[in-house]
Amino acid sequence: MSSANPSSKAQRDRLVELEEQLLYLAEVSDSIRFLESRLEEIAEKTDIIDAVADRVEGLPIKELLARVDTLEGNVGRTVNYEYRDSSSGFVAHMKGRVNELDSSQKTILEMINDMSEDFRAILDVVRNEIADVNTRANLTMRAMANQVPVGVAVLVTKVNVPEPKPLCGVRDAKALENFIFDLEQYSKATNIVTKETKVTLATMHL
Repeated sequence: MSSANPSSKAQRDRLVELEEQLLYLAEVSDSIRFLESRLEEIAEKTDIIDAVADRVEGLPIKELLARVDTLEGNVGRTVNYEYRDSSSGFVAHMKGRVNELDSSQKTILEMINDMSEDFRAILDVVRNEIADVNTRANLTMRAMANQVPVGVAVLVTKVNVPEPKPLCGVRDAKALENFIFDLEQYSKATNIVTKETKVTLATMHL
């Protein structure tokens, strides 16, 4: 009964792990673009909310109340009782409306402040998500670099070595396996032994 070759199994496991990491790297760019678009959208909404808050806060409610109080005092001093009675009713009505505006202004400002705080909290979350994606991408690149054996430099004659075919976002397992194999063969043929150069080569052909 034949036993499985340990080196072949290790190579297969390594290929599977590299495939998973390459799949993740292929999605990183899309994830960052999506998060950045959300960041811009939320920032725009926050700016709009701040502008509305400034306009609402700038309404001269206190000035209106002072003017109504002055008008009420002037009406109270009038000699014409009939005119005073009708004017008093109008002033009372205006004072009620201005008080309603004052209450509405405070309510609107509270709502706007709450919305602004919520959007700013979302901004922080999105920024953290982008930072997390970047960190995970860097860790993945380092892990891939550590998995590629440095080996011994191989002397080769100067021949025209074809570059690996670009992956172009393909997420097929077989295509990824071929891509990794081509990268390793190209690295050997061109005497690429440093981790940094291999990682750069891989990212150029994703």
